[in-house]
Amino acid sequence: MATRTRHYKNRVTIEENGCILSELPRSPGPTHSVWDVMAAAVALFATGPRMAMLGFSGGGMVGALRALGCDQQIAGVDLWSEGFDVFEEVAKEWCGPVRFYSEDAVTWLRRQRGRYDVIVEDLSVPENGDIVKPEVSLSPLPDLIRRRIKSGGVIISNLLPTPGFTWQTLIASAHVAPGVLVEFESYHNRVLLQGRGIGEARQSGRALRENMRILGSALAEDIRVSTL
Repeated sequence: MATRTRHYKNRVTIEENGCILSELPRSPGPTHSVWDVMAAAVALFATGPRMAMLGFSGGGMVGALRALGCDQQIAGVDLWSEGFDVFEEVAKEWCGPVRFYSEDAVTWLRRQRGRYDVIVEDLSVPENGDIVKPEVSLSPLPDLIRRRIKSGGVIISNLLPTPGFTWQTLIASAHVAPGVLVEFESYHNRVLLQGRGIGEARQSGRALRENMRILGSALAEDIRVSTL
C-alpha cells in the first residue's frame, strides 16, 4: 500500500493516489470532509456503546466523534496497521477507547458473536490510480453487517465511484435497512445512513446540518439528503 503521511500544524493526513484516506485533527474537532457527516450521524442516531469501524485506516472520523461527545467503544478493523500507528501518535491522549484489529473485515465480522450499536463501512482499495470500493462491499459484507447490527442500531456506509458499478448498484448492494442517502457538493462520495430511528430525509437532514454546525464543519451547508 503506497501511502504518504503529511503533517500539518492542526492535522495529519494519510493519502494514496492523491486521495485522502484519513484526515485526523490533532485535537478533537472537524475534518471539514465526509467524516464529519458520518460522525454527526453517530451523535444523532446511535444509542449504545459498541461501535465497529471497518476500514479504519488512520481513524479519520474519531476526532469529530469525540468533539461531538460520542464516547463509543470503537473496534477499528483494517489490514493496514501502519494507519493505526499514525493514529496513536496523533490521538492517543484524547481518542478514548479504541481497539485495533489488523484483520480482513469479512473475517473479523464473521467471528463476532455480539451485535453492535453502530457499524461503519469505510473500506477502499487502490485501482488504476484511484480509490474505489472493494468487491466485498457489495457482497458478502452488507448481509454480514445486517446480521451483526442491533435492532435499533445504525449502519453508516461511505460509498465511492467504482468502475463497473453504477451508483444505483452500489446503493442497492449496501441498502439493508430504512434510511437516507447523503450527497455532497464538494465530494464524489455518497453516504448511506440506515436504521429504524433515522426517519425521513427532511427531519434527518435538518438534524445532521445542525450537528455539523455545532461541530464547526465547513460541510454543514454542503449536503443533500434523500430518503432511500
